[in-house]
Amino acid sequence: MDNALDAAGAQSVDTVAETIFPASLYPDPERDWSPELPTAECALLDAAAETLYEAYTGMLPLLRTVNANKSGTYFSRMISWPGKEAGGINQLAARIERLRGEQLAGRRTHNALDMDVAADALTDEEDLRGLQVYAAADRRIRSFPCLTHVDLTLYQGRLHATAVYRHQYLFHKAYGNLLGLSWLMQFLCQQTGHELGELVVHATLADTQGRARALKLARDARAASDLDEPVTVGVHR
Repeated sequence: MDNALDAAGAQSVDTVAETIFPASLYPDPERDWSPELPTAECALLDAAAETLYEAYTGMLPLLRTVNANKSGTYFSRMISWPGKEAGGINQLAARIERLRGEQLAGRRTHNALDMDVAADALTDEEDLRGLQVYAAADRRIRSFPCLTHVDLTLYQGRLHATAVYRHQYLFHKAYGNLLGLSWLMQFLCQQTGHELGELVVHATLADTQGRARALKLARDARAASDLDEPVTVGVHR
């Protein structure tokens, strides 16, 4: 996949994935949270998450020098809304706190854990509640962000996620997006002790970027699957 993306002048799978969850910045403590976890062990999990947040917000001024990132990035909007600088609302930390609270209360089903990525209709003073995507005066046709919303649903002890894209490039972005969302889910499950559930992605426009290109990629993938050695694009916890 990375070979095909490189030939097309596109970003690698891991580069796209890290726009949603920068796994390379997360010092994995290799333990899962639980209500019975000793305080010192919980502190390791909290410190790892804080290291991730601080490392990313520290990079944000540099990231925003890239024109595509001038309004922030997906991950910056999750950890420091509205995503242009450090010190904003950390939606991800708030969801972790809430999901741990569900564990402590013995509740295994909950569905009020959304994360807004494109809530441009909200003012700085308003909390992030519900699916509020664009201001009424917004006349943009195509621009950041394509990922607009992530819904988190806890059902029978398993954490599921539904991501909504208004436009998704199936060749350049889709696989990296799926990988990044799966890393995000794994992070949340590790930090809260819930079992990993299913990931659903809705794209209101799924752009194949040309039928011939999609068919060639499918043929190359089928050929790669017939090789003696498995082909991977990187493994993250």
